[in-house]
Amino acid sequence: MGSGLSAREADKTTRYSRWARLCPTLTLSALYTTVASPAHAQQTPNFLSALVEFVDGLVNTTASSSAMVMFAVFTGAFSFAMLAASWLIRERRRLEREHQVLQLENADLRSRHERAQALLDVPDQRVVIWSSAEEYPICRGTLPLTSGAPDHDAAFIDFNSWMAAKSARSFARAVQRLRDRAEGFDLTIEAQNGAMIEVQGRASGSHAFVRFLNLAGDRAALASLESEYTMLLQTTDRMKALLEQAPMPVWLRDEDQKLAWANSAYVQAVDASSVEEVCHNNIELIDAAKREEMAEALSSPKSSGSNGPNRFQQRFPATISGDRRLMDVSEVAYSGGSAGLAVDMSELEEVQSGLSRTVESHARTMDQLASAIAIFDNKQHLKFYNRAFREMWDLKQSALDGEPENGALFDLLRAEGKLAEQQDWSVWRNGQLEIYEKTGPNEDWWYLPDGRSLRVVANPHKQGGVTWVFENITEKLEMESRLAALTKVQGETLDCLSEAIAVFSADGRLKLSNPSFQSMWQLSDEQVAADTALSAIADHCSAVSEGSHWRNLVTAVTGVAEERTSLSGRIHASKNAIVDYAMMPLPNGQNMISFVDVTANVQMAQALTERNEALEAAEKLKNAFIEHVSYEFRTPLTNIIGFADLLQQQVFGGLNVKQLEYVGDITSSSKVLHSLVDNMLDLATLDAGILELNLETVDVAGTVQAAVKSVSERLKEQGIRLRMKLPQKNERFVVDAVRVQQILYNLLTNAIRFSPKDSEIVVETTTDRDAISLRISDSGPGIPEDKRATIFQRFESQARGGAGRGAGLGLAIARSLVELHGGTIELDGGVDKGASFILRIPRQPRAQAQAAE
Repeated sequence: MGSGLSAREADKTTRYSRWARLCPTLTLSALYTTVASPAHAQQTPNFLSALVEFVDGLVNTTASSSAMVMFAVFTGAFSFAMLAASWLIRERRRLEREHQVLQLENADLRSRHERAQALLDVPDQRVVIWSSAEEYPICRGTLPLTSGAPDHDAAFIDFNSWMAAKSARSFARAVQRLRDRAEGFDLTIEAQNGAMIEVQGRASGSHAFVRFLNLAGDRAALASLESEYTMLLQTTDRMKALLEQAPMPVWLRDEDQKLAWANSAYVQAVDASSVEEVCHNNIELIDAAKREEMAEALSSPKSSGSNGPNRFQQRFPATISGDRRLMDVSEVAYSGGSAGLAVDMSELEEVQSGLSRTVESHARTMDQLASAIAIFDNKQHLKFYNRAFREMWDLKQSALDGEPENGALFDLLRAEGKLAEQQDWSVWRNGQLEIYEKTGPNEDWWYLPDGRSLRVVANPHKQGGVTWVFENITEKLEMESRLAALTKVQGETLDCLSEAIAVFSADGRLKLSNPSFQSMWQLSDEQVAADTALSAIADHCSAVSEGSHWRNLVTAVTGVAEERTSLSGRIHASKNAIVDYAMMPLPNGQNMISFVDVTANVQMAQALTERNEALEAAEKLKNAFIEHVSYEFRTPLTNIIGFADLLQQQVFGGLNVKQLEYVGDITSSSKVLHSLVDNMLDLATLDAGILELNLETVDVAGTVQAAVKSVSERLKEQGIRLRMKLPQKNERFVVDAVRVQQILYNLLTNAIRFSPKDSEIVVETTTDRDAISLRISDSGPGIPEDKRATIFQRFESQARGGAGRGAGLGLAIARSLVELHGGTIELDGGVDKGASFILRIPRQPRAQAQAAE
């Protein structure tokens, strides 16, 4: 061989190599046998002994360096295998022990879990568990219905919905502290039905537990009393805080009439250092005599029929901080003592006294006059003026309060343009001021730049000074001028009136008449002359009209009655003329009689009445016809739809594609016609006023989705997308669900009809505290300006391309049903593209009572 070994040595080397390659396999086999079968581990020493003998023989027979290499490899592999086998045996035994321990722990945990669930599920309690990893809590257990707590978990967790408002706020703060700072609490809360529930909050690890326990019997009564006691304590604390800050002295006495409490104002009034000093030394604000009178009044028995506690109220002087002040003292007795307060009335008395003197001397007389009055002293300084003076000249208060001189006041009025300019201002002013040197009054007329006319009277005083009186006679002059003009205008107006007018005095004599009166009754000039007797005119007019009316007029004008009243009637004159007359009492015993020819009006009214009756009869006939035809159409339509459905389902035999298409068209058209018939029936029912709403509380989102589902097929046929924006939380309202779905169906059908292919319709829902608002918007051509005012009228429709017009009933019925719910529907005019209808329905329909009637 290439290595120089003999054939025998080469054969030995080959056998040794084969054994070396088999050694790892034998070693692993021995390891597997040892590990996999521990029961046979006792045979391992025999196997190892045989293997050692084999190795010894192999070593003894080894003659070359290659065999030694093989032997070294075998020895290393065998050592590693033995070490690995030993380690695996120890690991298996350790895992078996750990497995037994885990089985015991699992059984113990199951038992503890069952006990915990049994504790959580006991009756008459409910547990809410919050985990730091989960925001939504877990609810376990039940509470009785009498506790006021809802059964459903979601409703129970909404604590504000069933707890009283005050309890809900306290509970929310306690839970927040429990979850944030693991601060436990014990509360007694009140449900909205008045039931009391005990609440215990605890924290364990990352979990927060709140347990609700139903209270009954003595525990419930005790909880109610504790709640009432807490409320009374809070009220008492608030009242004490308020009285402590009050500026007037306030005190409380016990049953022995000793001071039990006083506020800071009382302590300051009696010059004490603290409330404790006041109560300990019983420092009184009121002297002994008044205290005895007060105690007698409070302890006296109540008179029969009187309600409330005994009280004492009187105004008398008292010493406050060393000063004598006039005080209003009030004290009220109660079961445990009495309470009192004192109000300082000294300043008020002084103000009232001064005010009464001022009112008596000035305001009662001059300030109530319409004439402007100003009084100047002997030094020509302004000492008094009334309100009319300041308003007449529109002067600032500061300008008058400085007691200006008379001449300076004239200069001020001139500077502000309130006095007319004179040729020589100094001469005019000095001439006005000469009144101070005279002894008698002076009267003058001033014409102001703003058009007012004043009558000015200056009256000098005996002891000096002058009283100026300014009387605005502008109105008087204007009234005289207006009276003259009005008399002339009235005369011209009466002469131009088509209505006949005549005025008679109390003795029945004609004082005034217009040409229409003479023309209507064909009177001569002598008959309409002044002082013509009404009886003479009545005799003439009775020949051409009904005489009884004229006799009544004569009696009403000339008769003597306790009360003057108006008189009216209608006279049928000759030539089929009809005249309405009216007599109205005037001042000074006069009476005015007016006559109006109403022949044309009566004829027109009669014609309109006949036309209106005819229209009402036609409307009733139309409604009756619509109702009758609608009912007659419904039965055959129902049959057609039923038979078309049977044909479409191929119950009685197969149909080809074209026949199925025609059957589908028949079904679709029949349903459209059936919807039209239903709309006509609804219109007839609404017109008759017999449509009633079946009100119930429904879900907003479910109602909208039901309406959308009814038009889903039409949306697919037209290739139109529909996007809904529904409220995130569960919103509910009280409506007739079927009618609301009908309203939405009509609006959606209208939107689909005018929407182009591949467009989008948006249904948006918004809510507030009082109502639910729905907006349905499309991307169609929109509604023209000239059509927006009539879109909600019946049989008003708009053509869409070549599709023709609809029946024009959907929007009219939708509006009627919305108004029946007490809501509104309108078209949003601010939308630039398409049409957008806004539907607003109240959560509690105001019209449900009217609908029920």
